[in-house]
Amino acid sequence: MNEVTNFRIDPVLSQQAIDLSELCFRIYPQHFTYLWDDDGAWYQAHSYGASQLKAELDHPNVRYFWAIVNDQRVGYLKINLSKPLPQTQEPGGLEIERIYFLAEAAGQGLGTLLIEFAETIARQRQATYMWLHVMDSSRDSIAFYEKRGFNRVGETRLPFPQLKAEYRSMWQMKKVML
Repeated sequence: MNEVTNFRIDPVLSQQAIDLSELCFRIYPQHFTYLWDDDGAWYQAHSYGASQLKAELDHPNVRYFWAIVNDQRVGYLKINLSKPLPQTQEPGGLEIERIYFLAEAAGQGLGTLLIEFAETIARQRQATYMWLHVMDSSRDSIAFYEKRGFNRVGETRLPFPQLKAEYRSMWQMKKVML
């Protein structure tokens, strides 16, 4: 892992929805097209259009943050400030919905920095736990989250018909805030 020396995290502003959309459309195909019958075209159009992202950026419970290295946006974090685990509805949860990076930014410890940033927000908001979904086929991601104190607490299946059946299972992972 390379050490990142010129890294910062900035909030994504509502008026930056187009910039966020462009980055999403760069990142997603680098990592996830193999999951889809249509190479992810439907999902990207559904999730990463500027109007969809603008609506999310304007939502009071949603926060996006840029991951910036050497003044270049190389990834982003999306969190939902107050969202319980679906199966328990236990209050006090902060969901980490997405941590994505350009392929060339991988392996630099940025994911750890964004997890630590999310933990800081969770503590500031007095969240009792953080949680996330991770594909059960993504063993590297599961190991990454386990190393950072997340444990499997449930499983769900994605309903998207364009998603290949063997990739629809997601784990729910939770970290109790101490």
